[in-house]
Parts: sequence; C-alpha cells; structure tokens
Amino acid sequence: MVHSFAKHQVLHVTFLCFVFSLSSARTVQIGDICSKHDNPSSCNTIILSVPGANQGVDIGSASLYLINTAHVNAFDTITLISEIIRNSSDAQTKQRYSSCTMDYTDALLALTQAKESYSSGNYSDMNFNGAVVTKDVKDCDTKAYDSYQVRINNQYLADFSMIIMILADFLAGKY
Repeated sequence: MVHSFAKHQVLHVTFLCFVFSLSSARTVQIGDICSKHDNPSSCNTIILSVPGANQGVDIGSASLYLINTAHVNAFDTITLISEIIRNSSDAQTKQRYSSCTMDYTDALLALTQAKESYSSGNYSDMNFNGAVVTKDVKDCDTKAYDSYQVRINNQYLADFSMIIMILADFLAGKY
C-alpha cells in the first residue's frame, strides 16, 4: 500500500512539473505578433528566422534569440560604417558616419540592457530599450543617406527592435 501511494506521489509531482513547464513557455502565432508591427511582411520574415517559429513562437526564447541576432547585426553595421569612414577622404562624410558609429554604440548598449531586462523579467525596460535602438538607427539613417547598405541595415535593425518591443509587451501580459 505504501508503495502504491509513493508511486502516485511521484506521478503527481511529475505531472505538476510538466504543467509548470508548459505554463512558463507562452507560445503565440506569428500573425499575432506581426499584426502589431509597422511592416508585417518584414516581421514575418524575421520571425521565421527563429528556430521552430513556424509551429508557433515561444515568446521567451524568441525574445532572447532576436535580441542576440540584433546585437550581431548592429555590430556588423558598425563594422560596415567603420569601413566607410576608413575609405572616405571627405571630412564631412567621415563626420556623419562617425556620428552613426556613436548611434550604433548606443544601440549595442540598449540591446545589452534589453537582454538584461529580459533576464530579470523587467519587460517594460526591455520595451524601452527596444525603442532606444529604433531611435538610434533612425538617427543614423538621416546621416547615412548616401549608403544604401547602411540604410538597409538600419531598417532591418529597426524592424528587429519593433519585434523586440512587441514581444516585451506580450511577456508583460499586455496582449
């Protein structure tokens, strides 16, 4: 009899662990996220880059994945901007792109803070940091008017940042 009781307790604990693990991962459909984005098509493309997202988006792991990917993209853009500065002989061009480098340095810091905010469960700060990234890349965009690739990178990072902000709102329970 004791053995039977212990077996039921183990099953009960196992079941509770399974239920808690399910409740900790919130999955939403891509359309639910991208319907809140200014550019749903770009959002869809970006979200589909998240492993497993075509079966539903685990907003927690997608947030972390997208923050990390945005960080890499921002770093790559700084590298591109540095090449433009290095290859230019025009002082005004160097000045404009040096200013873009500062914008992207701020964006990298904001992405680091967004990741920390996510890890600590402070989703309003995660959203705020996503907004900072968007502002920084838009500031750079006004200065990089003569570089098609930098402008494409700026838009791509702005799209990533908006998704990060939307996911932060999902995590905070606003949707």
